[in-house]
Amino acid sequence: MIRDMLRQKQRVHVRELVDHLKVSQESIRRDLRELETQGFARRVYGGAVIDRQESDQPFAERLRVGAREKARIGEAAAALVKDGMKIFVDEGTTALACVKHLEARRDLTIVSNSLAVAAHFYYLSTPSVRVLGGRLRPDYQATFGPETVTAMKEHFFDLAIIAISAVHVERGFMDYGEDEAIARRVARAQAKRSVIVADSSKFGRLGSIHTFGLGDVHAVITGAVLTKDFSDQFLKSNLEIIYA
Repeated sequence: MIRDMLRQKQRVHVRELVDHLKVSQESIRRDLRELETQGFARRVYGGAVIDRQESDQPFAERLRVGAREKARIGEAAAALVKDGMKIFVDEGTTALACVKHLEARRDLTIVSNSLAVAAHFYYLSTPSVRVLGGRLRPDYQATFGPETVTAMKEHFFDLAIIAISAVHVERGFMDYGEDEAIARRVARAQAKRSVIVADSSKFGRLGSIHTFGLGDVHAVITGAVLTKDFSDQFLKSNLEIIYA
C-alpha cells in the first residue's frame, strides 16, 4: 500500500501512514527502511519520497513537485532582496520560485544562467535581467560549462540565491552533476551573501558531488522544521536557518 501511495503522490508522511494504515510509527519506519533498502524509496524528514532523482525528471514536472513549499521558500528568499541590489538567481526550480516576488523591486539587476528566470521577465521592463551564455542543457532550461563560468566571474553580487540537489548532515550541500556544482561554487564566491534554498525533500539525501560545506554559505531557507541533527550542525557552522 505504501508503494502504491508513493507512485501516486511521490511522497508519503509517517503520520499520514499511521492514521491511514492503523499501525505504529515504528512499523511504518521499518517499512520505509525496507523500501529504501530495495531502492524504491528514499527516506526524508517526516516520511519518504519515491527514489527518483529530481534531475532525472522533466523540468515541467520538477516545477510541480512540492510546489507549495517551493512557493513559500521563494517568497522568503525574495524578502532578502532590496532595491538597488545586483543578485544571482540559480537555475533550480526552488530558486525560480522567487522571481515573481521581485517584479516590484527598483533598480534591481538579476543575473542568471536560467532561461526560465529570463522568460518570466519577457514582458516586463524591470528588473534588468542578464542571461549568462554557455552550453544549453534543455533538461534544466539553463546554460552551463566554461563559458558560463567565465561570464559569471565578470559579475559581483550582493546576494546569490542558490538551489541544491541534496543536503547531508555530514557531507554538506551536494549535487548530482559536476556542471551544477561548479556553477554554484562560482556564484557563491562572487557574492557578498549566499543563501541556499532547499525544500524539505532535499534533507537527508546524498548527492554524488560535494558542492559546499555547511559553513560555506550564510543561510539556508527551507519549508519544514529541521531535525535536531541538522539544526545542531547548522548552529555549529554559524549557518542561519530561515523557515518559510
